[in-house]
Amino acid sequence: MKTEITYFEKSGEDNTSDVLAIALKRFQQGDIDAIVIASSFGMTAKMAADVFTGEKVPLLIVGEVLEGKQSPPPDVCQLLTKKGHQVIWGLPMGAMSKFSRNDTPALIADAYKRVSEGFKVVCEIILIATSSGYLQAGQKVLSIAGTHSGADTAVVARAAGYADFKAFQVHEILCKPYQRSAA
Repeated sequence: MKTEITYFEKSGEDNTSDVLAIALKRFQQGDIDAIVIASSFGMTAKMAADVFTGEKVPLLIVGEVLEGKQSPPPDVCQLLTKKGHQVIWGLPMGAMSKFSRNDTPALIADAYKRVSEGFKVVCEIILIATSSGYLQAGQKVLSIAGTHSGADTAVVARAAGYADFKAFQVHEILCKPYQRSAA
């Protein structure tokens, strides 16, 4: 098997359009069961909804809790839901370590960050969505995320939840920043 990986000079939201184009091309090749996207403020989710409109595939958007409020904002969530997509929230690996007093999730998250922040997030949102029952273990998932804002990383992975972490596999890295951010 021969595939192509795109490397971006810098991490961050400037890569979002390119990431979504790469992801769309990979989705159109077939054998993808689900698409999961990280979106904190809603920009990436709205752009992805537009890019994937013609594919008639529901997107699973994983938000986060910022300053005690669910994000993306309610108006963005309503817009996405009206288009047939779903927005969920879950516990990231770093927060899980604080809650459980077990450093293993935080160490895994930190190891993923050695590849890039976006790589940590693409893996994390699959684990969150599967652990919460929104993805089925074993599904082939296209996952899109980024560094702080926008998208800069996309992978194809085999879904698994936290309870069956060893079954989780990243099969393809479609794109990522060449150098990880300092964060």
